[in-house]
Amino acid sequence: MKVLFICKASPQVGLGHLIRSRSLAAKFYQKLQYAGEVKLVVIGPQKIMNRLLNQLPFEVDVVDNEQQIQLNTAYDIIFSDMLMMEETTINHLKQYGKVLASVSPIFDRMSEMDILFHRSKYLHLPEENVPKKTLASLKYAVIQENCTRISTARYEENLESRSFPIAISMGGGDAANKTLTLLKSLKNCNIPATFWVMLGEGYQHSYDALISEIGKDSQHEIILAKTNRSMWEILKNCVFAILPGGITTYEAAYAGLPTINFSENPGKEFIIKELLEENVCLLAGDLTPQNLPELNHQLETLYNNRVELMKMHLNSKKILDGKGADRIFEVCQQMIINPVAH
Repeated sequence: MKVLFICKASPQVGLGHLIRSRSLAAKFYQKLQYAGEVKLVVIGPQKIMNRLLNQLPFEVDVVDNEQQIQLNTAYDIIFSDMLMMEETTINHLKQYGKVLASVSPIFDRMSEMDILFHRSKYLHLPEENVPKKTLASLKYAVIQENCTRISTARYEENLESRSFPIAISMGGGDAANKTLTLLKSLKNCNIPATFWVMLGEGYQHSYDALISEIGKDSQHEIILAKTNRSMWEILKNCVFAILPGGITTYEAAYAGLPTINFSENPGKEFIIKELLEENVCLLAGDLTPQNLPELNHQLETLYNNRVELMKMHLNSKKILDGKGADRIFEVCQQMIINPVAH
């Protein structure tokens, strides 16, 4: 099986598509070993990709734009993981891919896809933009291999910490610098907390501004960490995480870490709706001056109601098994073996 993964990543669009495609490509490579070929093409700035793409065992190309994607060999499956694609690019992919697949639930070329793999039963596709086939379920959530489950014993220890360990991770790029906005507000949160602030490879704002804001907070410990693959080494020591409602929210649900999620676009809230219904995370809406005090209130409430956090931790153990990438591989393998049935 020859498989090509194409994704977009930048501080503006975030790094989530890249993390997901990298994880899925790694699974395909692991499954195929020497019986196939796996290649990953990333559209985005080279300077933020080096640490994200080093030590991968399969071929990787980084290009500045879609026009630089020039295929000269056929692939059994071409995966796209992005929001938008130019018409010339999709036409080029059709020439070289027997099957076109998407793992992004929001994609302007969805109607031209043979199959969509989506991580939730909730999916909001316009009628005119529906793929030929859709597999939508928590069963297809792709979890990166560095994300590990937090044992209940470990989580109990975290809950008993004198200083409540809370993570802040606003995406690999954090284009709007929500991290700084949160730090400005959280200094008014009246609980003894340690905030682990994780900054991704694409964070391009001033570190001095963050440090200046930290200096104004006299009641919390705040630790800045630039993380990539080691992110879950930190998150596993926390009791709660503040996130933007993307891929990390699903990883947290798999790991057993309750989260609150800021979503700036109400049209995208369907992405975590199923996790909300399973009571493994919370939704905070947009990061507005009106919502920020409510975040402090919710943290103060949870600090005094750790039983609720434990419930959310235990709920998460039932819903995700971390085998989404395996299932996607199996479906693709059957599509290649028996294309008529699919």
